[in-house]
Amino acid sequence: MQHKMLLLAAVGSILLHIAFLSEFSISLPQMADDAQSLDMHLVQQQPAPSTSQPAGKTSQPKPEQRAPKANIPPPPLAEEPPAPANANNPIEDNAPSPPADTGEAANAPATTTEPPETSETVSAPAEDVPAKPAYRHVETEFKVLRGGDTSAVGVSKIVFNIDADGRYSIISTTQAKGLASLFFGNLTQKSEGTVTADGLRPEFYSYLYGSNANKSQTANFDWTNNILHMHSAKGDSTAKLVTGTQDFLSFMYQFMFVPPLDSMQITMTNGKRLRTYAYSFEGEDTVATGLGELKTVHLLKSSGDEEKTEVWLASDYQYLPVRIRKTEKDGTVIEQVAAAIKTSVPD
Repeated sequence: MQHKMLLLAAVGSILLHIAFLSEFSISLPQMADDAQSLDMHLVQQQPAPSTSQPAGKTSQPKPEQRAPKANIPPPPLAEEPPAPANANNPIEDNAPSPPADTGEAANAPATTTEPPETSETVSAPAEDVPAKPAYRHVETEFKVLRGGDTSAVGVSKIVFNIDADGRYSIISTTQAKGLASLFFGNLTQKSEGTVTADGLRPEFYSYLYGSNANKSQTANFDWTNNILHMHSAKGDSTAKLVTGTQDFLSFMYQFMFVPPLDSMQITMTNGKRLRTYAYSFEGEDTVATGLGELKTVHLLKSSGDEEKTEVWLASDYQYLPVRIRKTEKDGTVIEQVAAAIKTSVPD
């Protein structure tokens, strides 16, 4: 009888363990090779997570996958998670996937981030604007001021001309008037030469003050041999010509061909000497003239011996001189300010 009771207890225990183990699974953790013991743990078996759920979402175990109804689109593939929600197109966590045409657009090459066609947003490069032809003829009348006087003590006129053969001539005449005519004579300067791709190339220059030959100066430019011949009351002299050499009259009109700030040095002669001068850019000034206020470029040429020459070149008149100020060694200042300008261009 006692043996029957033990047998029934063992059978009951086995049935109880079978019922208990049907709800749990046995997991055997991997052990290192030198492990001394083996631990057995009972863990509750979790169903495999559904691949159709977005990352980060915890799904409840489902006993089986139900087939979707015929009127509901199938869920997206596991490798294509649903698009994230945004403020403009909020998407519910369990909302069905978008229609098929949207999916095709997602797989199409991305073109919305490309910049717009350049033909619509970028203008074609502007064509080169041809430079204005240099004046063929210029007549400028100046009033002459002395020191700080506001009334004119004389008048001057400069005539610039280029003929059909490409030769230029510049004639400058200055006449004193009023009481000044009793003390000062007339001054005449001339410059002649040719017009080249680099501007004016003088061949002859003369300076004559009054009728006194002792106050005359001349310069002849021998470009073939690169020699400058000068003559003054001190006698004759020569010097080696430097490319681009100008005389004291032509240099003011050379700026029509070479902008004033392209080079800050210029070699000039007055018939007595040949010297290279450095001039400086003093700024852009507005000058009151007989033509009204003109925008100008102000340049200063100084020889370092207290003698200096300043010129104001009109930006709207191909850098023609409209104001000239000469400071002598003794401090005397003679100034010329344009009163009228007449210009003509090639036909």
